[in-house]
Amino acid sequence: MFDKHREIVNSIENLTDEEREFLYSALNMHGHICGGMPMGYVAGLAALKALGTSRERNMDKFVIINVGDKHAAGCFADGVQFATGCTFGKGIMKKEAKGKWTFTLVDKVNEKAVKVKIKPELLQKAFQAPFITEYRIKGVRPTDVPAEVATPAFKRPFSLKLEDIVEIEGPFDFKVPKGKSCFNLVICESCGDAVAENYTRLVDGKKVCPDCFPY
Repeated sequence: MFDKHREIVNSIENLTDEEREFLYSALNMHGHICGGMPMGYVAGLAALKALGTSRERNMDKFVIINVGDKHAAGCFADGVQFATGCTFGKGIMKKEAKGKWTFTLVDKVNEKAVKVKIKPELLQKAFQAPFITEYRIKGVRPTDVPAEVATPAFKRPFSLKLEDIVEIEGPFDFKVPKGKSCFNLVICESCGDAVAENYTRLVDGKKVCPDCFPY
């Protein structure tokens, strides 16, 4: 699997070495070859460029993404995460479910943001392609879609001009709420679970976790 992923990624032109390595990692993490994840990856790179910044390694940027549940957009979100470095795990990607292929990338330090959306006409073409019409809509799992169908779908976003893929608003001002991360660990005095202190409540003089709140 990994050799095949490497072969596909190496065949894509117009990527820096770093972008290529992160795309390879994204494909390995994502698990299957499709058109949605690379579409999100390209959109994420475009957002970074528009904001004049680089992939996030710490927690100085965050993404608000508008994909929802039970529709063909989860793959898109994985691509955005890997391109921008703003991940759910680091707590710097937030989902505001609207069923859309749009997101906002925010620079918390400079309080600037850009909003990115995939062009509707590109999405319409993607949904009319064989990957969807002949396989996915019929319940075929992504890993069972033939390579001769899935691979062109994966590579297509990289063959298009950026202006044919995304529309970008900004940069514009974005007020970022201030706050600090919690590094204090507490053992719930009711169930014994370890919990971040900022999630505890004081009940009858005891620090307890959310599962042990009486209301």
